Amino acid sequence: MLSALSEYFLHWETFFHGLGFFGVIAFALCLVGLQIFCLPLAPFGIMAGLFFGVTNGLIAVELGTGLGAAINFLLSRYFVRERVARWLSGHEKFQLIDAAIGREGWKIVMLLRFCPIPFGLANYSYGLTAVGFVPYLLATVFAIIPPNFFFVWFGATSHDALAVVTGGAKATPGQAAFTVVGLIAFFIVLSYIAKIARAAIARGDRAAVVEPALAPNEKP
Repeated sequence: MLSALSEYFLHWETFFHGLGFFGVIAFALCLVGLQIFCLPLAPFGIMAGLFFGVTNGLIAVELGTGLGAAINFLLSRYFVRERVARWLSGHEKFQLIDAAIGREGWKIVMLLRFCPIPFGLANYSYGLTAVGFVPYLLATVFAIIPPNFFFVWFGATSHDALAVVTGGAKATPGQAAFTVVGLIAFFIVLSYIAKIARAAIARGDRAAVVEPALAPNEKP
């Protein structure tokens, strides 16, 4: 089983490497397709590190997720807006996000990139909000660097781990400790930023409720 898994990854690694740097571009385009259909990206971020190493893996993932985020947003805003709106109409969480983005703009988009919301679905939903395309894209591209780096780094280190599991190498205590500490640190930071994002959304929702109540008392 493990030997078959190793051969499977080796096959695709050889395929993408055989394309040279175009293999990085091809992998990025695969990520774009995954986002259009709202499929999970984390396993493929790990795979990018496994195939290309940290540097080229990060280039592939950043390029793919950034381009996919732009395409999903533009599709939602200009081409399939009504369909996406119907799709999200019953989602209370989206209503809260929409209210928060209306008040805070790109800052909420940046914070929400650290929350466990499906990336492709989030990109479609942001196309329905008031945030502008350029602020949205810049906030997205910069905010996804840390999680993208983590997944790619994890994949790159997993290359050695895969060799250990299949009997091709031995893991050192330092490598194992570094990987465990990295995982713990990442999830602590992720939880903290997600907490900040939830608080920001809650503030936006409260403001959306309170302000209309004050409107009748405003002086002309």
